[in-house]
Amino acid sequence: MSATLGLAAEAQADLPRTEDGAGVKVGRRSTFHPGIALVVGADSNVFWTDRRDNGGVSPAAMMTPVGWLGIGNREVRDGVLQSTPERSDRKVDYNLRATAAYRAYLSRKENVIRQSRFNFVLDAHVNFAPGRKFSFSFDEKFSRLAEPRNYEAAPDFNFNRLDHRGALTFTLRPGGGRLSLAASYLSEVLYYEAADIVNADRLVNGAGAEIKYRIKPRSSLAITYTYRNTYYLCCGTTGTGRNEDSDHHRVMAGYRGQIGQRMLLTAMAGYGSGKYYYDNNGPNFKGPIAQIGLTYFPTLRTQLFALFNRDFQDSLFGNYYVDTGGQIGASHLFRWNMLAFLKFEVYGRRYAGIPIPGQDLSGPGGTGPGGVFIAGYDNAPGFVRKDTVMGLNAKVEQPFGRFFVLALRYELVAALTPFAVRYGIVPGPGIDPNTPDRDYGRFVKNIVMLIGAVRF
Repeated sequence: MSATLGLAAEAQADLPRTEDGAGVKVGRRSTFHPGIALVVGADSNVFWTDRRDNGGVSPAAMMTPVGWLGIGNREVRDGVLQSTPERSDRKVDYNLRATAAYRAYLSRKENVIRQSRFNFVLDAHVNFAPGRKFSFSFDEKFSRLAEPRNYEAAPDFNFNRLDHRGALTFTLRPGGGRLSLAASYLSEVLYYEAADIVNADRLVNGAGAEIKYRIKPRSSLAITYTYRNTYYLCCGTTGTGRNEDSDHHRVMAGYRGQIGQRMLLTAMAGYGSGKYYYDNNGPNFKGPIAQIGLTYFPTLRTQLFALFNRDFQDSLFGNYYVDTGGQIGASHLFRWNMLAFLKFEVYGRRYAGIPIPGQDLSGPGGTGPGGVFIAGYDNAPGFVRKDTVMGLNAKVEQPFGRFFVLALRYELVAALTPFAVRYGIVPGPGIDPNTPDRDYGRFVKNIVMLIGAVRF
């Protein structure tokens, strides 16, 4: 399993596009938002590599046509449909969106050009009988995302994957509606197209519950519980490179809502537990988790925000990782309708339960012909990997008239770590001849994009 897989492939990709325009009215309340864009730019590190890796760092120019369609009667912010808690005459709140893009690399290297791939994201949020005594909602995000490998491999060995994440939620509001009781079914599927990382394919089923009491029209106290069971589809026995099945439990309580006229606060804290049943060598997770976020609106056009977060996630390299850190940022809409946005984030990431050399093997065939196995690590005392993960996102977006937009975006993703995996490689069928014998966890990736769009 790749040392960079947890960073390059576990995050949801963001397909480049611009903000929606005024839209086209459909019926009494719905708005239709189509758009097309051409993105040109450059990627300083196509393969997420360190300069010490085989082949070094491969920069490339990019050209990406993007198209999207969206329709709805409510906005979505941070993946949440913005339905109001009060009862109204609306029967359904919804927001549906489809985005597709083809990322084409432009380079003198033939293998870089062959990394060009199609991506799409389908995003659906529907809330039936919003604000009424009984309502239910459906949330779904289905993606086909393509990422080059973390070494200069052929496209057949990429991190291309299908990713489904959905939830079905039932909400009951007894009495006057201040109290709400919610129960959810949670579902996730992650499927990698490359055969040599089939041990990362996983199926997640879970449940969630929330008790919320509104103390003000836009403020509430809440208690939440989530349970997730992760089952890996490959390799029924331990010691063959499989990831470990697990049960996750999270309980959190706190406050969500508005403070005064210009401030929003989320303050949730609790306890998390992750149990890995079949790993006799690796640890389980038990410890505090928290999310504290503050958003301030000094004017109607300006937003300042900060977030602190501590949580654990099932990892594709090891049992789990714990992120502790946060982000700060700001956005401002100028009088001439130019939008400026800036966000910086930094997290300390600690992996636990990474494969033990000689016991947990990685790759098809193990130590047989055509096998890749972990021979050892650099800078992983006690078989614990530690990273500092950093990100910077900045954009300036200027509309010209009603339909045309020109935007400039810059993204930085970096993992600062001395960690590296030392591989043992047995040549044979199914092994890319470019497979390195050492995989460095450190990388720095810069992306610059100029976007020209026509949107409604």
